[in-house]
Amino acid sequence: MQEKLDALVRTQAMQLFRQQGLHFTMQQLAEPLHISKKTIYTVYPSKEVLLLAMVDHAFENIHRCKQEILNSDGTLEEKLRAVIIAMPEEYTALDLRQMRELDEKYPAVAAQVRSHLESGWEPTMNLLEQAMREGVIRPVSLQVLRQMITASIENFLADRSLADSGVSYSTVLEEMISILLEGVLPR
Repeated sequence: MQEKLDALVRTQAMQLFRQQGLHFTMQQLAEPLHISKKTIYTVYPSKEVLLLAMVDHAFENIHRCKQEILNSDGTLEEKLRAVIIAMPEEYTALDLRQMRELDEKYPAVAAQVRSHLESGWEPTMNLLEQAMREGVIRPVSLQVLRQMITASIENFLADRSLADSGVSYSTVLEEMISILLEGVLPR
């Protein structure tokens, strides 16, 4: 029963987060679930704990999605493009470009997002090494590439200008990986 409630609360919280960002209230969360705020607080003692759980759950799904890509039959180049910007379908509408606000209001949540961005790279690094060995990408410092990708993603999370101009997060990620893998010089 507790797991089901946990999943319902997290799902509803994600929906509210997509609509309102961090400005949703626990009361707004409770109403469509037809439960009291008190019931939510038995699962999540604070909004910050709920946000931490949402971040952890989102990144667990992202890592699962990456593993599915790695296990797929796609070409090495297709896998490389997809795994770096992997985001499960349920998170494509999630706009996490709210890092500044997270830093201000929920620094532990912001730190958790950064921690997730910087961890779990082993499968991707192995794929990049394979791509270099097979000549799919030219020899580069993988640590530099990893830092560029992580910094780019974190910057996109923090910068509202692209979102405010109507560019979706998935479009930003697609363009980022295109520039990183193909460069900017004409072919």
